[in-house]
Amino acid sequence: MSSDFFVSYLCPALVGQGTFGTVASQREAVSRHLGRHGRLVGEMIESVGDPQRPRLQMALTLCRHHGATLLMAELGALAEDPGFLRRLSRDLHAHELRFSAADRPEVSERTLGIMAAVAEAEDRLGVQRTPETMARRREFYARFTAERRAMPAADGLGTAAAAPRPLAESLERGETTSKSRERAEEVAPILSEIRAAGALTLEQVANALNGLGIPSARGSRWYPMQVTRIEKRLAAAARDVAPRKAAGSERPLTVSVQPSEMRLA
Repeated sequence: MSSDFFVSYLCPALVGQGTFGTVASQREAVSRHLGRHGRLVGEMIESVGDPQRPRLQMALTLCRHHGATLLMAELGALAEDPGFLRRLSRDLHAHELRFSAADRPEVSERTLGIMAAVAEAEDRLGVQRTPETMARRREFYARFTAERRAMPAADGLGTAAAAPRPLAESLERGETTSKSRERAEEVAPILSEIRAAGALTLEQVANALNGLGIPSARGSRWYPMQVTRIEKRLAAAARDVAPRKAAGSERPLTVSVQPSEMRLA
């Protein structure tokens, strides 16, 4: 894939929405972003207000054809839309494509899934969106993208290439409480996306959580040992659920019951 080829995806905003909503202004933003180091090989303009976003899929097809990066002039409010972020992240990873946004240079294909999980969990986790938190988060996204893209192709593709470090499986008796499991489940989607994006060590995961401004259970910083405990609790919860599912699936059907009384296992 060439890092110099780009396909622009323009989303004209409805009246009163967006920082710069016209096609002309977004084209100017794309031109500034490319500068002298990029070449535009295609452009797709989305229909205003179309939730299906058909032009996005066309833009991704062009990216695959040219080995190009998908470039949005204005990510804007879509940066807070978990559904959009997750779908775009899935499509980009499925075809090993890159992503850039002119108004959010720190955002990339590596960070979209994490952004989706954070957007979904902020209220639940009590994350305060202070200027300091948002600045630290943007700095993390920029650093995380640079580090992942600098890795060899076989190591930097997250779930597409390198398997994340397995969840810890040993659990001391009595360690897990319902409260601690609940906290683990709240953080799990973010942790999973961090792993999928290429963080393989406990220290990398802890640093990512700190960079995102996600508080630990005690409201302080994350350390590798805390990540280990969270993963143990998630592994224990998964082990508890598995036998119940297996037992339910193995219930034999009897032919003596009446049709009106029959229930699915």
